[in-house]
Amino acid sequence: MRSLPRAAALYTSAMLLAGGLICAQALLHIRSSWSLVVPLVAICWIGEIAPVQSRLRSLSISMGFPVDLAAVFLGGPWVAALVATIGSGTQLVSLRWYKRLFNAAQIGVSAFVAGLVYRQLPGASVGFADPRFPHVLPAVIVTGLVLAVLNYSFVATAIALAERLPIGRIWWGGMSETLLPSMGYGFIGLAIAVVWASGVGVLAGVLVLAPMLAARWAFQQYGAQHAAYEATVASLIQAVETKDYYTRGHSERVARAAVMIGRRLGMREDRLEMLRYAGMLHDVGKLGVPTRLLQKTGPLDAAEFSAIKLHSVRGCEVIGDIEFLGEAAKGIRHHHERMDGLGYPDGLAGDAIPEFARIIAVADAFDSMTSTRSYRAARSVEAAITELRRWSGTQFDPVMVEALIAALQEEGWTPAAPPAGVAPAALLFGDHDDPASQVAAVLQPVAERVS
Repeated sequence: MRSLPRAAALYTSAMLLAGGLICAQALLHIRSSWSLVVPLVAICWIGEIAPVQSRLRSLSISMGFPVDLAAVFLGGPWVAALVATIGSGTQLVSLRWYKRLFNAAQIGVSAFVAGLVYRQLPGASVGFADPRFPHVLPAVIVTGLVLAVLNYSFVATAIALAERLPIGRIWWGGMSETLLPSMGYGFIGLAIAVVWASGVGVLAGVLVLAPMLAARWAFQQYGAQHAAYEATVASLIQAVETKDYYTRGHSERVARAAVMIGRRLGMREDRLEMLRYAGMLHDVGKLGVPTRLLQKTGPLDAAEFSAIKLHSVRGCEVIGDIEFLGEAAKGIRHHHERMDGLGYPDGLAGDAIPEFARIIAVADAFDSMTSTRSYRAARSVEAAITELRRWSGTQFDPVMVEALIAALQEEGWTPAAPPAGVAPAALLFGDHDDPASQVAAVLQPVAERVS
């Protein structure tokens, strides 16, 4: 826990203290309720074995949630706290010890508070086997929301403090992905409580295992789909880097810098992920550029450089039919536009340039300047920042430039050197991502018209 920022360490310690105190009190209050606690914990363990990963990578969707909610309905806050705390253990084996303890503590606290709320709600006194059962449904829904929101908020706050990110962005970024599934699982929790109260008892858990496993399967399909997206992007990047091997690793670094900018702008997690895709695939159009130009060791003439400039249009065409990439396509097509309208391919200016494209333009140029080329050494981060500010407002969006600079000052940057002994193309125009090369590309047509 020494590696955590001070605020995150204090927050974690406070949660561990709260969870420990609640569990200690729970042990004193449930002496006659172990026949409820033990089977619910066992069912919870089954549900926690393989939590489904959320698209927000630091978070996962737990299948133990419906059991925790059933414990609230059947046993009250003390039983719920103990079931949730003990039952959370199996999914945490691969985590560091303080993360394991934090997760157990926060779900225990969440369940305890949800239990207190449930007791105060109208209809909560109506038994699940009572003919007036429908009257309890509003209380069930509210309690499910409380448990889901608390559980998510506690974890999101820990992530924000640990990674020094705005808590609002983390909260809103993943809430839509965890709240709805959690509420769906909540109805399974209600089913457990209803069947249990009907006299079936412990067999209630066995009876609802089938829908629990079905729900897990459905969300695992969602996770598999997301993994397929990642594999598609990785395959395209590998194809580009095989063809233009001198820029190997460039795509990942541009994506990283782009996400750093997006975070500074307060983007939601779903847009950050799409921005990451756009950054990784910004040069995918090189698949449509002749290999002899990409790997040419001599100078490129104007016609050859013009052919390379088409890669942004080709990139948009390559991914145009890949539905999940959505907004990334505009970022890829327009990442060589300039704020003054002298860029390509469409000569867009100012805010007419898509936001993703303005971000990638800065990230792309920054990585180009801080990466080693066979015809020049890498510039320092400080020199690259100076160059970005020099062209801020003409080539680059000043907002994006300052966002990257602020992120660099906080997070730092370690550029990766390309493979040794590989010669680049474009010795006349240099690197097409370098600001100086962009100026040459703008001036070349002007010089031709004057002559």
